[in-house]
Amino acid sequence: MLNIENPFTKIKQKRGAIVKPIMEFNIKIKPEEITRMETPSGKVTVIPFSGNVESELFTGTIRPGAADVQVTNAAGIRHMNAKYIFEGKDKNGKACYLFVDNNGYFEPNSEPSPFHAYPTFMSDSPFLAELLERSSFRAEGHPAKEGVTIKIFNVLN
Repeated sequence: MLNIENPFTKIKQKRGAIVKPIMEFNIKIKPEEITRMETPSGKVTVIPFSGNVESELFTGTIRPGAADVQVTNAAGIRHMNAKYIFEGKDKNGKACYLFVDNNGYFEPNSEPSPFHAYPTFMSDSPFLAELLERSSFRAEGHPAKEGVTIKIFNVLN
């Protein structure tokens, strides 16, 4: 185990307190690149995207190939799964990658704002791996001018 300062200890989640996100992803969507398919058993929408992140922990840009795949079943329940890789630098200035796998579900005919999802991470940065490679995060997606802002929160503190 690495002996590093945990920046999450500075962000306490208390009832009624305003909680600061640990990272914010700026996602840019080009509507003309969205692919849709509909069948009697459901719908599939593939949304390619680009974007970046600037935070205390990591700064980077999304590599090509990022996509949000949304599958709606016959009952109208929609599952969102966005997978993407950032290339950038961790807090210590080390060049690295950060993989994001973000999952969310939507009730039939709902468009919550913000929407909620549950991200998991992997990184080749020892610093980021120590902090992010665990199931203790939630995400909120907020509409933005060219797409969406994804705010990442640590739920354990």
